[in-house]
Amino acid sequence: MSGSNQKTKAFIICSFIFLLAPVLFGDSAYHDLVGKKAPTLTGKKAKSKGLMALSKLMTELSYKKDKTGKFIEKNGKYVSEIKKNVVILNFFSTDCIPCLKEIPTYNRLAKKYINQPVKMIYVNVDAGITDLEMGHFIIQRGIKVPMMLPNQKEAMRKYKAFTLPRMVIINREGKVYKIITGFNEDLESELSTLIEKLIL
Repeated sequence: MSGSNQKTKAFIICSFIFLLAPVLFGDSAYHDLVGKKAPTLTGKKAKSKGLMALSKLMTELSYKKDKTGKFIEKNGKYVSEIKKNVVILNFFSTDCIPCLKEIPTYNRLAKKYINQPVKMIYVNVDAGITDLEMGHFIIQRGIKVPMMLPNQKEAMRKYKAFTLPRMVIINREGKVYKIITGFNEDLESELSTLIEKLIL
């Protein structure tokens, strides 16, 4: 089977899963992560420009410590865990039309909060795509936000990414705060409001 046929077959299977998921799992499948610790991901090493190593995600979600090795002080007390960034994971596919429509919005927000404790990251769930192919796509589409290539099945399972686009907002404590599915014209305003609230 040619590479093109394999991609077509993979796309059809993924589309079927995305469409069938709400019927199989109900709305709770999309929101039962809220309030829980954000799952870790594994996957491919990033080589092409614009791709982000998965290990960097763990860095963005990592705890800060002071020079003595103690956790950073908060409100006069040392606490066991403090996260340093609000992280927004945008589950993305190159065949997802609404995902492509979100690119300018996501680029603008990333630029707006570049000096704030906010990290916006794409999580690509295309089946079988290489880092080289993804690198070309990033340049072609003018994507200004880091892109990760995780283990597709693991990412979809852990984050229940059965429909795209799907944004997972993770607060500074490393817990899933909110999940946004689908594209809407008010996305930029909605995300800005959430970010402003979480970075306080």
